This record gives sequence, structure tokens and C-alpha cells, in this order.
Amino acid sequence: MQIKNQTWLNDPDLQQVMGVLNKYGTKARIVGGAVRDALMGFSEIGDIDIASALTPEQNMDLLESPDIKVYPTGIQFGTITAVINDKTFEITTLRQDVDTDGRHAQVEFTDDWLEDAKRRDFTFNALYLDMDGTVHDPLNGYQDLLDRRVRFIGAPLERIKEDALRILRFYRFFGEISSGNLDDKGHEAAKSLKSDLRGLSGERVWQEFRKILLSNNAPKVLKIMCEAGILYEILPENEGVSNFCNYFELENSLNIEDDIGRLSCLLPYDQEIISDTAKKLRLSNKQSDVLSKYGKEYPYHDLDQKTLRRVMYETGKDILIHYLCLRGKLTKEILEYIQSYKIPLFSIQGKDLIIQGWAPGVALGLELNRLEKKWIESDFKSLKN
Repeated sequence: MQIKNQTWLNDPDLQQVMGVLNKYGTKARIVGGAVRDALMGFSEIGDIDIASALTPEQNMDLLESPDIKVYPTGIQFGTITAVINDKTFEITTLRQDVDTDGRHAQVEFTDDWLEDAKRRDFTFNALYLDMDGTVHDPLNGYQDLLDRRVRFIGAPLERIKEDALRILRFYRFFGEISSGNLDDKGHEAAKSLKSDLRGLSGERVWQEFRKILLSNNAPKVLKIMCEAGILYEILPENEGVSNFCNYFELENSLNIEDDIGRLSCLLPYDQEIISDTAKKLRLSNKQSDVLSKYGKEYPYHDLDQKTLRRVMYETGKDILIHYLCLRGKLTKEILEYIQSYKIPLFSIQGKDLIIQGWAPGVALGLELNRLEKKWIESDFKSLKN
């Protein structure tokens, strides 16, 4: 099987890295997501991962040069990172698992491509690509791609026991590429081992769960996860998926997507629960702040343009869009108005009042607040104070 006319394969930096690794024969191939996405005809290819039949030390020795910097980012697992012209490529030695505790696998290096394929998660992630476009498919992953089927390699229970994150990856890929039904064996295995999700780090859970929220079939996937009790393992205080589904449909119709907005639709209006969720998922400070704002009740009802302007000034555009979308009140016209509106800046500062004779202190602050409130109520007309 051949992949033809792939512009990304002609990238000179990728070609240089692969040329060095294959200096003494075919020792390195592109693997996983890039190959999968290329076969699916995606216009954009994300991270390019490379599998190598050489040891990590051999890979480092070959690559190290004035043009290429090499870092042993996960050398105990066989992974090094090559950086060339600010582009990064992860190169991982072929491996076979010998032991696992569900979070960390003990591996042995190998030069057997089939053994490496058998330790991966899903059949379509065990596709390898040579630089001439030749695809190697040891486990029939291409047919599963054609069938839009997410199928574990080997026994699903064993694959999940090796790494519980594969539960979320199972549903994530189903949401991204599937047009049919879930693989029954995979679904049953995921349900039976769902409690293993509790042992994962928040960063890893959010990385996969975020992709589920943003997937094309997110409502369908979340309904399945909710019915199976898997959503509970991630969000114990979840409110079900009804709000999410309504929000998703409106966002989708308006061609917008907001990962934190979608997350908030699954949570109650409870700041303690929202804060705990942000900590559990290890959200950034900015994400946590937005989630908190999304989880507040706002007293906005009649949203004419004047009110929209006031709300944008008081809360910001994202909060307003989320508020309207969640309540089914966001239209294309309103969205366009919000996106094009330039939020004004209050021009009066403390120094302006001091010039007029005000002394620094509490009274000056109160006067600034009064003037700003008056300015807002005037629909941001200039003030003569």
C-alpha cells in the first residue's frame, strides 16, 4: 500500500532526520497518528512520531550534529527527541511490554516491528510508513480505518490494564472517526475497568477528555460514557449530558467551539465543585478562572444591543457567548455583532481626579467607581465630571 502526494513527507527537516536514521538501511519509520491521519485524507498532519529499530543510544549517536540537537526525553522508555530548525521529532526504539501496573509499563527494546505493533493500543495506530510512501500494516489497521472501527490490538482487557488512559482514547477515537457502533469487546472492557481511571494524573485525563469534548460526535460519545458510568469516574458531580448536547448543537451550527465552555455544561452551578474539578484536571490558572466565570449565574434577561455592550464590558466576550449559547439565545447575527464589537476603555484615571483637587485615598476610589458606573449606564458616552 502506498500513500502518494503527501506534502508533509517532503519536509526537508523530516527528510534529514529520517535520512540519518536510515543511513545503514531501513531502521526508522513514521508511526501512529500521522500515518493514520494521512490515510484518512486529513489536510493537516499533527505531531510526527518515529519508530526505530536502533537502540536509543544508537539513535542519539547518529542524529547528534551541528544541525540537529538531541535530548534523552524518555530514554528509559526508549524515547529521544530530535530538534531541527525549531521542529521536534520524537524517536522511540521498538519495544515490547514485559510488565505493567496500569500506569507505567516495563519494556524491553526489540528490533521486531511486529512485536512493537502488538504492544500499541489500536490497530490503526500500528501503521508504519517509509519515506517513499510505503505503508506497513501488520495488524490490519487500514481495514479498520476504512470501516471507521476503533478496535483494540489483542485482548481489550489486557490493553487497558497496561494503561487505563486507553479507556478514554477508545471513546476519543470513536468520537473522532467512527460513523458506526462501538466495538462491543472494547466497550465492555472499558466499563469493567473504569475505576482504573482514578489512578491517572489529571493532566493525562484532561488531555484526552478535552479531545472527546471537541470531537464531532461528542454528544453521542458522552451519552455512552454517562450510561456506562465512565463519565462519573472523571466528573463525579456531573449533571448529565442534556445541557451539553443543546450547547454543542448550537455551537456547532455557529461554527464555534469552546473546550472549557463544553466542560462547564457538565457541571452544576457550584463554585466549590467547579474549583475541585479544575484542580483534579490540573487546568491552567487561566482555564480555571474561565471555568469559574462560566459557572456563575448572571442576571441578564433582555439582551438588546445596549445590554450586550454592557455585558461585554463587564464580563468579556467569551463569558457572554457562553451564557447566550447555553440558554439557546445565541444567533449568527448576535455572534457576529459580539465578535466585531470593540470594547471601550474607561479613560478617567485617578491622576485625572487628583489634578481636579481630589486627595489620594478611599474617597477617590469611590468617585472613580461612581464615574465608571455612570459611564456604563450612559452606554459609554463621554463624561463631563
